[in-house]
Amino acid sequence: MTANRKKAKSGKRDLYFDEAQSLYLAGKGLEEIQRLFPVALSTLQRWEREGHWEEKRRQVLVSPRWLGEALKGLLREKTGRLLVKGELKTPELDELTKILTLIDRLCSRGFDLRGAALEVMDRFSEFLRGWVKDAEELKIFTARIQDFFRNLENDG
Repeated sequence: MTANRKKAKSGKRDLYFDEAQSLYLAGKGLEEIQRLFPVALSTLQRWEREGHWEEKRRQVLVSPRWLGEALKGLLREKTGRLLVKGELKTPELDELTKILTLIDRLCSRGFDLRGAALEVMDRFSEFLRGWVKDAEELKIFTARIQDFFRNLENDG
């Protein structure tokens, strides 16, 4: 009889948790994230505690996995803005797909970390140079990339 149980509902956590976490790891505040998703601030605060987001944020520069998640958040946000504006064309979408694939490899540590990091950052930087026009936004990306490489060098 237990086989006929109701299917688990797809709640907001299932829909938004991973993306919200990625944006948080990328440096976004909870209030800013709340404006992007139909999720209450109190819910985001609970997710932050339960998911140990602050601890993960501190590990972004030393952990390929959490760096990858932060980069996914930045990439999702930028891609979303481009899609809304209607400025994202097939070649750019293809490039973004390649970048996400490389980030996934970086997260899984499935091959040489330094090689993966260099390839991801090279492609990501190239993409940014073509699309990011806001100087402050570019500074944030550049600082994160430079910090990552400094930490990568210190670990080696």
